[in-house]
Amino acid sequence: MHGKKLVLMLKNKFVCTILIVLLIMAVLTACSSSESPFITDEVNPQIDVYGVQIYMPEEEVHKLIPTEGEEAQCIYGYEYQYEESLVNIGFNSDTKEVRRVSTKNPDTSIYGVVPGMELEEAYTIIDSHGFTKSETSEDMFYKENIRMTLISMKGTLADGIIVEINPE
Repeated sequence: MHGKKLVLMLKNKFVCTILIVLLIMAVLTACSSSESPFITDEVNPQIDVYGVQIYMPEEEVHKLIPTEGEEAQCIYGYEYQYEESLVNIGFNSDTKEVRRVSTKNPDTSIYGVVPGMELEEAYTIIDSHGFTKSETSEDMFYKENIRMTLISMKGTLADGIIVEINPE
């Protein structure tokens, strides 16, 4: 009689141990994912630049952009300048995934902002998507872990737009 109780207790402890290990593995896997649901669900669908997305592996980017890129180092990793396409893509040095998309190409857009549009219209669009204007720059905006920056040479047109994982 005592032997059966001991076997049942050991089986229950074994099952509980397995369940605890599985639970810990699930939590660690979820926490280690580099992809943010905000970026994959909201930001990436708003990037219309040759199909490039935040977190995309470098080798996929090179297949999408129709012109040759030139590599350069930058503060937060490295980047490829696709001069003929008027696009610049920044990568995380550790993961080799996209962390920044920059465009001056009027055939592309980010959050509906098209390079060459009136600056005031661009501000209205960015505001409508819930971004908050930076306290230090009127052309920089933040939402969650994303920074968006407008490029304007003369202060009248949005000559370009950058969306990136906030490096700060």
